Amino acid sequence: MKKMMLAVATAVTLLAVGGVSLGTPVTAQAKTKTTLKAVPQRYRHTWYHYEHGKMDTLTFSAKRISGLTYYDGQGAKYVAHIHHHKLSAKKFKKHYSWSTVTNKKAHQAQWINVRGWNQIMGDGDFYKVMTKTYHGKKISVLSQAGGAGIWTSAHYYRTKQLAKQRGPRYFSNEVYYPMNV
Repeated sequence: MKKMMLAVATAVTLLAVGGVSLGTPVTAQAKTKTTLKAVPQRYRHTWYHYEHGKMDTLTFSAKRISGLTYYDGQGAKYVAHIHHHKLSAKKFKKHYSWSTVTNKKAHQAQWINVRGWNQIMGDGDFYKVMTKTYHGKKISVLSQAGGAGIWTSAHYYRTKQLAKQRGPRYFSNEVYYPMNV
């Protein structure tokens, strides 16, 4: 059930299905005057998450986010093209495959917030890259979160092998959805 909710939330956020073309954009960081022009470098990789016998992927490039998420045994692909705009803008043309990225500080960490271009409601998806130690080696971990509390829902790894080894494990000092704990 949580994978289905995660997949649906991700698809809706990235594709901005049913978005409204008018409205005041909600900012993830009040000090910021524009959205980011590109996804930060540390995110730009293909990341893997393994759960229930399926391998989810999430690929970040400078101007694109794409992925494959499974729920109920079915795969769902999505693509979002990153564009930037001033946060003071009031009108937007509808672009269902466009998204924006802003920075957000929460839970003593720096996150990026990905929202649909026409999205005026909801919190979008949040991602952060952190370094963890696993079997004495430092590894990069991408955490995916959502909701007003920026609750972590999944961790992604740089290799398929590591994703399979780690599976849906939790890390201490993370804030997870209450139903996941």
